[in-house]
Amino acid sequence: MISLVIGLMLSPQYTVHKSIKVNASSAEVASLVGDFNQWPKWQPWQAVDPSIEFTIAEPSQGVGAHQFWQSRFGEGEMTITQLDNSQLSFNILFNKEHIAQGTIRYLPEGDNVNIECSLKGEVNTPIIGGYLALLSQYILNNTVKLALNNIKTHAQLATTGKDSVTDDSESSSGES
Repeated sequence: MISLVIGLMLSPQYTVHKSIKVNASSAEVASLVGDFNQWPKWQPWQAVDPSIEFTIAEPSQGVGAHQFWQSRFGEGEMTITQLDNSQLSFNILFNKEHIAQGTIRYLPEGDNVNIECSLKGEVNTPIIGGYLALLSQYILNNTVKLALNNIKTHAQLATTGKDSVTDDSESSSGES
């Protein structure tokens, strides 16, 4: 009974915001995030859920580009709603009922690019929606962090004239 009451009181909304500094050009980052055909290089979903299968519609890039996925956990679709030199915005529909909006911004800072990824969504499932929102936020926090690290690696390796990949990630194990 207490779990039911708590579930009713929990917010069904979740928000994720992560950022990373990348030693690459905005153009290199834009080429990785602006075309769904490039996403398999850096998106971590197949590591999280090996059953996931993606279908990329044509066009694969630009406003209106669309991709679908199915996995043992459900299905979804993503559409690019805005794309310019500094950001990509998208809408996600999970299991034909839960909507999320996201933005990936890539802003130059000297010789680097600061990449910020934000997601905001709501789980519309009665009673357990708040619990599912907490779970979604936990999973997405970790997945977005991994995605940004993957973008960083690919962008820095692809940038000509750069001979090393910098590592500014934090280690929770206490090792250096």
